Amino acid sequence: SLARFKSVSKAWLAIISDPSFVLAHLQCSKESQHRNPSSSLLVTPQVLVERGPVVGAFSTNICFYQWSLQEEDMNMRGTQTLVYGRHFPATEFRKVSTMAHCDGLMLLPTDTKAYVFNPATRDAIALPQSQHKHGGCLPVGLGLDTSTGQYKVARSFYRSRSSGMVAMGMEIFTINGEEDPWRETLVDPPYPIVCPQTATHYKGYLFYFINKKSNHQYPDPKGLLRFSLVDETFGVTSLLPNIYHMVEDEGKDVYLNELGGELCATLFILGLRQVLIFMTSDVLNPADWSCRYGIHLPNKFYPLALPASGRILMRVGNQVIDYDLE
Repeated sequence: SLARFKSVSKAWLAIISDPSFVLAHLQCSKESQHRNPSSSLLVTPQVLVERGPVVGAFSTNICFYQWSLQEEDMNMRGTQTLVYGRHFPATEFRKVSTMAHCDGLMLLPTDTKAYVFNPATRDAIALPQSQHKHGGCLPVGLGLDTSTGQYKVARSFYRSRSSGMVAMGMEIFTINGEEDPWRETLVDPPYPIVCPQTATHYKGYLFYFINKKSNHQYPDPKGLLRFSLVDETFGVTSLLPNIYHMVEDEGKDVYLNELGGELCATLFILGLRQVLIFMTSDVLNPADWSCRYGIHLPNKFYPLALPASGRILMRVGNQVIDYDLE
């Protein structure tokens, strides 16, 4: 809402555009959201317009909607308002991966380029081409370098693939940075990463599922690959150590996201038609993964937000459900 006041005067433009003001306003918004959780989400439909042998082609019309849950006549009803839309040529890309988000910025990975949107200011940029060729959507993530206040995009790529052996590298693009467009990290990922995949950002780290099928030269780490956006090094965060034996395929059985200010791992136990939601705030030593909720549902669901005490917003198929945990 502040963006419209940039045109009032040069002084207002300078103040609103100042990085320190932007960070202060962002922190204020976070604190307000924490005190007064709302049932409002930013929704971006990814529409399949052409079916193919595996997936097909997706629409190049990218729209962001503000979706709100409102109570009317004792019933809950969802409403949506278009915030920002951007149409790309039909040949711009064919495949897309799950969007990443951080502090209002949205990252769209595609099979050609990656795009960063700021729906609030209606700005969008296409990230430059990488020197590493790829034929699909590579593992990618967006997050904040807390030491500099700059936002970074991290993208993995294949150095080699032969006889089931995989070696991967990582490259970084700093948004509004003064360095080369893409630069490689000094250290490569110690484990192969599931591809395609969009990393989960939490407290200056990106988290990836490890490709266990291609991990032949290392023991099973039984956890998530962790990448620091500050010093650009890798580590492993243990994943549900007490019940890890129940996880057959992390990419299918576990859904990872930030929920209520904590890192959240949702475990699907389809045989029991049960979903367990675990959360932690200590990603360096998450031995205290705490099982906060257990829900019996016939289908998979994906937790989105905790709008108020005793409630959770979750996606089930193409629907968003407001579930009463009590």
